[in-house]
Amino acid sequence: MREIAYSMDLLIPGFYLWLPGIHIRFGGAVPDDQPYRYPGTIHSNTGMALVLPGYKILTTYNGSYDPQ
Repeated sequence: MREIAYSMDLLIPGFYLWLPGIHIRFGGAVPDDQPYRYPGTIHSNTGMALVLPGYKILTTYNGSYDPQ
């Protein structure tokens, strides 16, 4: 889920789908944990997002990526 949160947070183009126990990511990136670990996560059990080039995002997720 961190990879999906990171990619959506930075608006890296890709398709992201998360369901209980299933996380699918086409595109995006793995968080670079240097010099610190990326703390963001998605606070929703299900959702999908499509990030398009040009910083356009279509998503069912409306929460925060910051830790609660």
